[in-house]
Amino acid sequence: MNTVGMAADVSHCSDRTTLDAIEASRKPVLITHSNCRALVPNSARCKTDDAIERAARKGGVIGVTMVRYFVRPGGRATIEDVLDHIDHVVRLVGVEHVGLGSDVDLAGRDGSGHLNRKNDLDGIDYSKKIYDLTEGLLRRKYSSRDIQLILGGNFQRALSAIWTV
Repeated sequence: MNTVGMAADVSHCSDRTTLDAIEASRKPVLITHSNCRALVPNSARCKTDDAIERAARKGGVIGVTMVRYFVRPGGRATIEDVLDHIDHVVRLVGVEHVGLGSDVDLAGRDGSGHLNRKNDLDGIDYSKKIYDLTEGLLRRKYSSRDIQLILGGNFQRALSAIWTV
């Protein structure tokens, strides 16, 4: 994948495969849509701090998703819980390694056909989620530069490094 300029995404990979892919890659490895297991310990789909740290050391980015099962282990899941994941990554590895990871449509569904399954967050209009997220980042005192990185700049940097053959 490195040779042909293809991005490796380990979002759906097991812990071992995630670490093996990061170790084997000479280029950044992406975690395009997952969250922090430190905040949702019962989710194997969320990534460990070790995996996030190793990916960051190679220039990788984790895209925090708004799927309720990956945002909070139970109960209400809100935009504040998503922001907690962003804060966790920033404290762990820096703002240069976190972005947004979409895994749902504008109605908060994951496209799996489970229309009755509530994957969306409480109290959010998915068509305006970027505005809500940006307002939340501003409330948490992120700078304009940090917000630009989170809203796409970090993935742009990583993909530029990956696509350079």
